[in-house]
Amino acid sequence: MIGRRRFLTRIIPAPIWAGIGMRFLSRNAEAKTVKHTSYKQFTHGEADALAAWCDVIVSGARDAGVAKFVDQNLSGDQATSLLLLRYLNASDMAGFYRKGIIGIDAESHHRFGAPFPQLTLDQQKEMIAAAVASKTQVWRDPDPNFFYFISRSDAVDVVYGTEAGFADLGIPYLAHIPPPKPW
Repeated sequence: MIGRRRFLTRIIPAPIWAGIGMRFLSRNAEAKTVKHTSYKQFTHGEADALAAWCDVIVSGARDAGVAKFVDQNLSGDQATSLLLLRYLNASDMAGFYRKGIIGIDAESHHRFGAPFPQLTLDQQKEMIAAAVASKTQVWRDPDPNFFYFISRSDAVDVVYGTEAGFADLGIPYLAHIPPPKPW
């Protein structure tokens, strides 16, 4: 007969290694689906502009799927949305993001004659600095500084507010109730 201690030392490692393997496979699959997916609220051009904007603000936001994160939260019930804008009692969240993306595009074309994702990193940083300082030339609605604040929050949530983001920072995740999906 096998003792309890010996039984536990033999049986416990198998689920641990299986869990690690499954986590790796699911994270890899998630990364692939974020890049190759359709959007419910945004066109691909709008999603690309938002992703480029957020990626300049928080490095890695595009690859983490910020556009998909915003799109999914705009497509669902506003009461369960994870977007910061939800807590500010915005009546038309999708309209807010759409107007912000239109503003980014208009300012980008006015200043540099090209869409935001096609600008150099220095040009993109210049536009973001102008938005933060409320010194945009043609973009007025929504307020560029406020749009920066909201989109920065979304980018930070996607890059650092997940279990993988905590791991990248070297901080234990310690969720009381693990979320059913990364965001």
